[in-house]
Amino acid sequence: MKLRLLILLVVTCVLASATSAASASSGATVMHFSVTYPGGVATCGGNRITHTTGNKTFIKDVENCILTQLAVFNPSPPGNWDVNSPVIGGWCSDVDGLIFNLATCNLATSGHVTVADNGDRTVRWHIVAYYAQP
Repeated sequence: MKLRLLILLVVTCVLASATSAASASSGATVMHFSVTYPGGVATCGGNRITHTTGNKTFIKDVENCILTQLAVFNPSPPGNWDVNSPVIGGWCSDVDGLIFNLATCNLATSGHVTVADNGDRTVRWHIVAYYAQP
């Protein structure tokens, strides 16, 4: 149920805008992204880091989300959770904009979500997630 709600939330807010990309001489590319979910349920922003060496590609998203509509969506208690734990239920990349469709979701292979209560009726998620494909 939590995964479905998360997927619905992410699909509804796929207003992800890739606003900038930078390439370092090491072969790494950093692309900033931001997502605002409908109704102001959550606002997320972060970076997609892609590094390719030979035939091997390393993909990492680092982002922060502020959840403001806790009566509508507050799925995880404070703590540090594996992206594939039952508490989180899997994490689809906000970059791809495909989280609302499980068939096309870019599901993280590993990573964590740190959930913190801000004490002002908002919750902060800090997400570090790794992906097998761009």
